[in-house]
Amino acid sequence: MPNSQIASPLSASPSPAQRPVSWVEYALLLIILLVFSEGILPRLVSSEEATEGSPVLRVLWLPIYGVIVLGLIWKARAIARVCLRLPFLMALLAVCALSFLWSIDPGLTQRRSLAIIMTSAAGLYLGTRYSWQDLLRALGALWLIVGLASFFTALLMPDFGRAQDIHVGAWKGLYYEKNQLGGHMARAAVFVGFLWIMDRRFKTLWAGAFLLSVALVLLTTSKTALLGLLLGLGVLAVGAWMKRGVRTSLATLWIGAVSAMAAISLFLIAPGFVFELLGRDASLTGRTDIWLTLLGYIEERPLFGYGYGAFWAVDSDPGNWVREVLQWDAPPAHNSWLEVAIALGLVGLALLTLDFLMTLTRAILASFDTWTGLFALAFCVQFFLFSLSESASLEQNSIIWLIYVALAAKLTQRPRGLFSVKRAWPLRAPASRPGLPRSARSV
Repeated sequence: MPNSQIASPLSASPSPAQRPVSWVEYALLLIILLVFSEGILPRLVSSEEATEGSPVLRVLWLPIYGVIVLGLIWKARAIARVCLRLPFLMALLAVCALSFLWSIDPGLTQRRSLAIIMTSAAGLYLGTRYSWQDLLRALGALWLIVGLASFFTALLMPDFGRAQDIHVGAWKGLYYEKNQLGGHMARAAVFVGFLWIMDRRFKTLWAGAFLLSVALVLLTTSKTALLGLLLGLGVLAVGAWMKRGVRTSLATLWIGAVSAMAAISLFLIAPGFVFELLGRDASLTGRTDIWLTLLGYIEERPLFGYGYGAFWAVDSDPGNWVREVLQWDAPPAHNSWLEVAIALGLVGLALLTLDFLMTLTRAILASFDTWTGLFALAFCVQFFLFSLSESASLEQNSIIWLIYVALAAKLTQRPRGLFSVKRAWPLRAPASRPGLPRSARSV
């Protein structure tokens, strides 16, 4: 990899929506991202059993939403152009907003619909307002702060920061469950690992952040987080290797296809061995029981579901019946796709699927000639993996959904069409031109 910073060409005029960022604005951005990170505040002012959410938290979110609205007004024209390029996401949010009309708990659906719209709006603002450099650095700083706070919490306050009932001793840091911390740190490793290679100005900082993230994934003992870590870093490594030339790309694709077919064949022939290898039982720690039960409820209201955020409410008859049948207090579906199908039916599920496929396709095409496109592809692959075992898609006040929307927005803003962007951080430095420093390359 070349020794270059994340930088846009000095000769190119900056986007009107991406003007220089002041330290005051950057500090405010980090504070807002920390609130969205789902750490610290929920455990201090709420509880894991509070499925309706804490009244204190709802009040604390109001000023955050106010800042988001101001940002939408400030960058209204640029954000509107991005929204037109994300038709499936806009339709999905519209279905969320209207789902109170058929919801089993209209009041709760209205409140949570506002929250998911504000979360998505924050992602749209971030993806429109900030350059790749500013956005990735801000998110890298966020994960570094969360990682450090979780590390010292688990180290100095083990009763609070480590599991005490199930999976005793596993680190969970600022979060309720070890899988939450593990998933976030697996994502963090991809962010800061990418910055470690690309952002020479803070290379040492990102190297330390990467090692911290990997260590926390291991300390959580989460198999899913470890798989997500390896998969995300693997996409970055394979993508970088394929940029060496056409022959390397073809050979890598052939090896990847053969390996994938071998893995699928092994799972079909000996699923028990695969689950044992992963340290899981065939029910995926009870997840398949939830999934099979929820399929019956989806069949009862297939088109539009039970209303956004209403199925698992405290007074929800179907939600309480699921808990009774499973003998387990299971508020989420532990699967993003089923969660959306329960809330918004097959219509919502189709819109989410189409939006993800559009974003994934843009990331794949962008990865051919930009390194930031390769990073976005690694995030999308991780996002899909975690979506199979956690309810992260279309989740209100969630940093995961916020980042997904922000990257989806960034991928719509390729200048001069999809294929004409210059290769970012090429493996071989281009010949220097008069008046243009070698470090000035496109993203």
